Amino acid sequence: MIGLITLAAFILGLSTKGETPEMKVKIAQTMAFYVLALSELVHIFNIRNNHKSLFKTKVFNNSKLILAVVGSAALMFVILATEGIRNIFSIALLPAEHIVEIILLVITPVLVVELFKLLKINGKE
Repeated sequence: MIGLITLAAFILGLSTKGETPEMKVKIAQTMAFYVLALSELVHIFNIRNNHKSLFKTKVFNNSKLILAVVGSAALMFVILATEGIRNIFSIALLPAEHIVEIILLVITPVLVVELFKLLKINGKE
């Protein structure tokens, strides 16, 4: 699921208007990178419990996990915000129009897994 969402992010990045083909590819790669990494960070909260909803469990009781997720996300945003580091990683500064798309794609695994938990489709009978 996360692989398909990452592919969707890449395709959305390629559809950026008003950019050169090379820049479209760079934006697509950046979107795919951020969606892949952030969705994994968000998905970690889903897989803590296969039966209980994320919203019914104590999400903030594991301070080390929270610190690791926040630290990882912060490092990713520092990379995106700092021009010199962006050049090292060969990623593009994303147009504002793609930020909402990235957020929606990142929360998609949460919604899908929560739906599976609600319908009790978790691979066990």
